[in-house]
Amino acid sequence: MAKKFNDLPGVVQAVILSGLAIALGVGYFFFGIPGVAKPVIDLRAERDRKAAQLVQLKQENEKNRALERERVELLNRIEQLSKQLETLRTIVPDEQATDQFVKLVYDKARGSSIFLRNFVAAPLQQREYHTEMPFTVRLDGVYYQMLEFFRQLASEQRIISVVALALGPPGGGGQGAFKILPHETVGASCTIVTYFNRPAPAPAKAPPPKR
Repeated sequence: MAKKFNDLPGVVQAVILSGLAIALGVGYFFFGIPGVAKPVIDLRAERDRKAAQLVQLKQENEKNRALERERVELLNRIEQLSKQLETLRTIVPDEQATDQFVKLVYDKARGSSIFLRNFVAAPLQQREYHTEMPFTVRLDGVYYQMLEFFRQLASEQRIISVVALALGPPGGGGQGAFKILPHETVGASCTIVTYFNRPAPAPAKAPPPKR
């Protein structure tokens, strides 16, 4: 004969109620209730969204790492070009620096025991990207000391050219009165040329607005 629930022993009632609670929980988890999205479907959708976000973040990180490498390479290249520019400015300076150049030539002549009898500036020669600054020169002294003088000019960081070189006896040429020493063996006439950057043309002024 079937018994009512209330007639069952308390232990049996507790087991039945626990089983119903578990069954209801499992049913809600897997099947939900009408009008409410199933939790398992929500979890799967959230998992898929997170997986897609993770893929996107990885792609962005890779792109950012590539951009960072390019940035570092560009910074290194800029630094190298800046150093090259500074070197070029010492070889072909932006400024004319006439006084410094004249002093340099006289110091080299004095250090080589060569006598500079004539050192006259010639007109500047404008080229496409630079300006030539020539000087007509007369000098005399001992042959090997004169070779040392030209060698020192050639070893300077600033570019210096010697053109139209003519050798002869030490006498003649030069300005003013001077005495040729007995040990002098050769005189030379030449043109010593150095260079500086030609200034960039000033930008054209914009025409005034029409009224």
